[in-house]
Amino acid sequence: MRRKVYRILVWIFVLSFIVTFAPSAFAGKDVVKIGFNAPLSGPAAAWGLPGMEGVSIWVDKVNDSGGLEVGGKTYMVEIVQFDNEGVGSKALLGARKLVLEDKVEAMLMLGGAPSAVVQPFLTKHKIMTFVLVSSDIAPDRPYLLDVTDNFPTYHLLHAEYIAKAHPEAKRVAIISQDDEIGLNAIAWSEAGFKAAGIEVVYSKPFGLETTDFAPIVTAALAKNPDIISTGAAYPEFQALIFEQAHSQGWKGVVTSACWDFKAITAKVPTNWMDGAVSGFPDFDDPKLSSEHNEFWKAWKEKYPTHSFSEITWEYKAALDVWAYGAKKAGSVKSEDVYKALKSSDTVPHAFGDGVWWGEEIYGLDNLLVPTWPITEVKDSKPVIVDYGSLTDWLKDENKKKILMESLEKWNMNTVKK
Repeated sequence: MRRKVYRILVWIFVLSFIVTFAPSAFAGKDVVKIGFNAPLSGPAAAWGLPGMEGVSIWVDKVNDSGGLEVGGKTYMVEIVQFDNEGVGSKALLGARKLVLEDKVEAMLMLGGAPSAVVQPFLTKHKIMTFVLVSSDIAPDRPYLLDVTDNFPTYHLLHAEYIAKAHPEAKRVAIISQDDEIGLNAIAWSEAGFKAAGIEVVYSKPFGLETTDFAPIVTAALAKNPDIISTGAAYPEFQALIFEQAHSQGWKGVVTSACWDFKAITAKVPTNWMDGAVSGFPDFDDPKLSSEHNEFWKAWKEKYPTHSFSEITWEYKAALDVWAYGAKKAGSVKSEDVYKALKSSDTVPHAFGDGVWWGEEIYGLDNLLVPTWPITEVKDSKPVIVDYGSLTDWLKDENKKKILMESLEKWNMNTVKK
């Protein structure tokens, strides 16, 4: 027995030596590490896993070209993953590992409820964090930025477009889940529809444990909506909601923060989604740039059977912003990049130059706002049909009043309630 225990201990030592001292793929080169602390499993995995696909395209392009030139040095970029399952306590474990052990200089996260748990630690260590939820922005989270998604602000623009393009649609049912992300979507959607003169006839959040959507959709359809908004419902929830709406014979305009068409069209006919309104085009859209189109082509070649969604490019787009800041700062250090970005009047966003906004509602101008594309589904594909401006929308004091009343009603995180 003693000899067996000894052999086991020797093997543990040898394996730990191999793991610790195995030559890196970037041996002898300068490396900057970025943390990817997001749900790769669990109910929110569809808002994490596709993001790694886009990130892999970005990293391949940078590293295959020899690295990222910053301040007279060339860095290879390494992404260090941690699956937080969308759970705050696990996100904090991930943040501690990525910062203290892996020495990452920036963090990519989904956001939502985990931000409240993670941000005190990341703020203490001055680690810049890119999230996809603008309502995470708060005065005590100076290093938290939303530079890609603009959620949930674009719900205002979706409603404005629907009122213009579908004047016959006068009543809306909003069906989204009872968590921080879902409630934010409901609050901003309600404000958008009310400001557009569309009556909100249903906006009762459902529990995360829900599996049977028949009674929920039946209750919503009893209000005779012309529009169904699924707010920011998780992709698997969207598919089940639309399945019920279709099976109950409803027809009208559908809208949501984003789509997972593979999940939805597994439940409903593809043409049932034609006319659906959102704000995320496929990146082969001719109204986008050649850079977008090249990303689409590279992604399709690497993941030919996968479904494209906004998550596919959003974490990658945050890396574009981070790289812009690093080059401007001449440094990859977190605080240097942060200062370089925040000192810029405009910063390149995936949809054009963006400006910093957010102070009047969140207390900090840490949301990068571009002119936002509006998409409709045509022949089972989202295409750009218009553009909307959050800053223009907010110039209308009556609209802003409606927004603030809705945020107060739903107890959203704002500095002015």
